[in-house]
Amino acid sequence: MNKKSLFITATAIALSASVVSSAMAQRTVINTNQNNVAKAIAETNAGITRTNGSFGGTVTATAAAIGNTASIDVRRLATVSNTQSNNALVSSALNLPSVTNVGTVTATSAAIANSATVKVETGVSEAINLTNKQSATGGVQSRLNSHISGVVGDVEQTSAAIGNSYSADVNGPISSINTYQFYRGDVSSQLNTTVNTVSGNVTGTSAAICNSGTFKANTAAAISLNNTQLCNIDPSATTNATIQNVGGNVSLTTAAIGNTFSLTSLPLSTLTLNNSQTNGAINVATANLNMTNVAGNIALTTAAIGNSFTVSPGS
Repeated sequence: MNKKSLFITATAIALSASVVSSAMAQRTVINTNQNNVAKAIAETNAGITRTNGSFGGTVTATAAAIGNTASIDVRRLATVSNTQSNNALVSSALNLPSVTNVGTVTATSAAIANSATVKVETGVSEAINLTNKQSATGGVQSRLNSHISGVVGDVEQTSAAIGNSYSADVNGPISSINTYQFYRGDVSSQLNTTVNTVSGNVTGTSAAICNSGTFKANTAAAISLNNTQLCNIDPSATTNATIQNVGGNVSLTTAAIGNTFSLTSLPLSTLTLNNSQTNGAINVATANLNMTNVAGNIALTTAAIGNSFTVSPGS
């Protein structure tokens, strides 16, 4: 997920910048096209128990199923076009029937039909262009089942099912960003957990999202953004949790979202934004919770959202 598709050294950038001032900076053009028509299924089943009476170290468990994934990191002027299509089931399951006498626990189950991450950084005055088109019509399912006890640190658990995910981080002038996401298929997430005797904090998240877009612009120049998101059929997120004897805080979030997009830009940026979000799905978020003997604060959030669009200032 973190490997770079393209890397240009500082020396190469310096050489291109040394061209006479009347010449245009050299532009990198990246076009990606991915089409997945086969199932992607990931399942982890693990029991972890220490029986000698002492507490062990960190436990990190992950089950991840992804139809298409693209990660692009470009350190120069660029035009990046991403196209992804997934037409099959994507399913992840993480089953931890017994995790006992350990230091900390981090458990993640993630199922994503299409995922793209783009980072572009340039020091020239010419503008960056980004285009994204994602389409998914297969079901996306994430399940996390756990029984955890005797933890001296924190417990953090996440179950996430996402149809289309696009994230862009740009440092430099921007010509335009055009992003289109379409999802039609059941997207569902479940977190089923029993947690007992934890010295630290307990955090749990179950999230089901049709389309997610995140854009961060580190520029004071003009930004032109066109965002279109369409969601059909129903996102559903469920949390079933029994939590007892916690020394720290408890935070549980259950969210079912049709379309969500967020833009963070510098306060001096000039923005031209065209946003179109259509949700034709029933969003269902359900939390069944039982908590006993929690020493710290308790924060519970259950949210069902059709469309969400946020613009906020960066720093």
